[in-house]
This record gives sequence, structure tokens and C-alpha cells, in this order.
Amino acid sequence: MALDLTNVVTVTRRPGPLEVVVSGEGAGEIPQDEGNLVCRGLLEGLGTLDGLHIACQNRIPLGRGLGSSAATVCAGLAAANALGRLRWSPAEMLQRASEIEGHADNAAACIEGGLISVAPGPRAIKIPTPEDLLFIAVIPQVRTSTEAARRALPPEVPHGDAVFTVSRAIALALALERDDLEGIGELLEDRLHEPYRGPLIPGLEAIRARVNGEGCLGATISGSGPTVLVWTRVAGSTELAASIEADLLAAGHPVRAKILRIAPGGIRARWADTPPTALAKAPG
Repeated sequence: MALDLTNVVTVTRRPGPLEVVVSGEGAGEIPQDEGNLVCRGLLEGLGTLDGLHIACQNRIPLGRGLGSSAATVCAGLAAANALGRLRWSPAEMLQRASEIEGHADNAAACIEGGLISVAPGPRAIKIPTPEDLLFIAVIPQVRTSTEAARRALPPEVPHGDAVFTVSRAIALALALERDDLEGIGELLEDRLHEPYRGPLIPGLEAIRARVNGEGCLGATISGSGPTVLVWTRVAGSTELAASIEADLLAAGHPVRAKILRIAPGGIRARWADTPPTALAKAPG
């Protein structure tokens, strides 16, 4: 899913060597040189990064399962596409992003926007978005590395667990396409990764205890965690977010509860002025 939580990257051509400046989330810890993932995306289409000033205004928290790395890579690809006048199609950008990321899931949503099913290829298939669906991203202060989350998964799972999860995934896609949110909580149940990663997620069980109350439709781990996405309707979402945040803080789990919509469109780039400046906006 592309959520309306975005980074903004401004790339300016000027004389001199590469310069990267990072503000917001990750400032002081993200590389401010060619090691920055924006530069990795840019290098897919540009022969050199000399003469570029790159300003990264990051709003997507790092290491929280919200797709910050994919958003950064896709911003670099969008900027390269514009600066190099390459005319990459969304499918070509997705292929390049998936090669950098190692998978296409986050990049597909970032490039296309909306709710996405990723098919082999990789190919992004868009699913209509229910108008009354909102998400509360419950973002802990602590981080979980993607590698640690991957290590938590067993090398094999029971056949029955695979059938259980795949059948619900299919039903979930159909329910979302039909704008049918009733009973969606049961379709969010998973046996392939959440039982193993759940112990790494602060306050997960306390959040799940709210399902079917206060307008809470369900709760899922966002990516590999530790952010939890609470699925809810528009009505009462503000009160629910405040209540979750207060209760988890009282239980010793400091979190931010942020209300997010599904972003209908994906990454976009535009020329801001002359001489050209490309601005790329990437949803998480």
C-alpha cells in the first residue's frame, strides 16, 4: 500500500562535486554521499553525480517497516528519469527498483500508488481503494532491522498455515475491491510471518485486543515491523489514535499514532524552475 507519508527530494544542477544534505528522519545517520540510496537510484540513469546538489527532506521513519528505503530509491530513479530525459515507463522503473531493493513489494506501491498486488515479472496490479478505509500507523520509538525480522522467520512452514494465509489473502483482495469492510479483521489473520515476528513488536497484542471495538477493523504488522497498522474507518479514527497512543505509553511503550490514508497516486517528479531542478515525491 502507498500511504500518504512522503519524502521530498530536490535535485539541483550546479558546478562542483556531488553534495547531499539530509533533514528530518535519519538526519545525522544517513550517508550524505554516494552511499545515499537516492544516489543509488540516480546512478541507474546518470553516468555521473558530479554537479548535483541533493536535498533530502525525510518524513518516513527509518527502520520501522514503512518502506523508507524503497521510497528513497524510487525518488532517485524518478529524478534520474527526469534529469536524464530517459522516458522510463513505470514498469521499467519497477524492474530497476526491485533489483536494487531485492523485491518489488514496496517499490510497486511507491511507483504506482494505491493498493497493489505484485505479480511475477514484477508486475503491479492495482486494487480499488475503499473510500471509508483509514490506517493508524502505530510507530514505536524502537527500531527493528529488516535482517533481524527475516531471521525470525522459520525456513519452512506447515502446509496448513500456507493454505490458511493464502486463502485469506485472496479473500482480502476481493473484499477490498468490492468495498466490503465488514468482517475484514478475520481476513487479516496471518500464519506465515506475524506469529514469528510478533514478539519483536511492542504493544502488538494490546492493539489487537481492540479489534472489533472503537471502529478498529483489524491490525497488521507493517512490512517487517515494528510499526503496526490499525485498519479503521474514517469516523472515530482521531479518537482511536489518541487512545492507542495514550494506552501504550501508559504500558511503557512510547509510540506515535499517525492517521494515514492510502495515497491514490505514486511517486511524481516535476521541474521546479530554470535552470532545471527536479523534485521527486515518494510515498511510503
